[in-house]
Amino acid sequence: MGSVPLQDLHHASGVLVDVALIIGAIAAVIKFRLFNILGHRWRSDLTCCHYLLPDSAVIFTADYIVNNTGQRPLRLNKVTIRLTAARQDGPLVLPDETRVYATRHFEPDDFALKGLFQIEPGERTIFPLRVRLRDLDDTVFVLCEFSLVQKRVPAAYRGFYVKWAPAKAQHEPKSPGPSSAETNEPDQSEA
Repeated sequence: MGSVPLQDLHHASGVLVDVALIIGAIAAVIKFRLFNILGHRWRSDLTCCHYLLPDSAVIFTADYIVNNTGQRPLRLNKVTIRLTAARQDGPLVLPDETRVYATRHFEPDDFALKGLFQIEPGERTIFPLRVRLRDLDDTVFVLCEFSLVQKRVPAAYRGFYVKWAPAKAQHEPKSPGPSSAETNEPDQSEA
């Protein structure tokens, strides 16, 4: 029974380690290029609501949310949210940028907002817009955009909001007891 010299075993294992490192490096390069692991990735979303006040004014709220879905921090330069009227172009409804109700600019120079402009992986930042208006059109657009320190220009987010009030009966709580029509009781109004 022959024994394998220790130096030959060491040489063979060294070659296997080198081959494994090269294969791993090639796999890492393919993974980083294919899945853009080191790229900046995000998802943005918008939520809107309006409230009618007793004096017939309207409070309109919008929250522009930027989620960092990548593996690197996302650094923003500037965020802008604009509330505009809608116009009709044939059957299409488009933003009417000549009728801007409100604009809010967020800048990293503002000390109170500085923490909003670097979004770590897996985190999100919410940029709010709160507006008091005399009246709100039935349809409005909320135009949101931001710029990155990394010089990539992301697509603007265009939100569409419809002021819709459901039928009154849907919001009133139904009483568990029978109504006056079901019990044949007279109406309590004076005739």
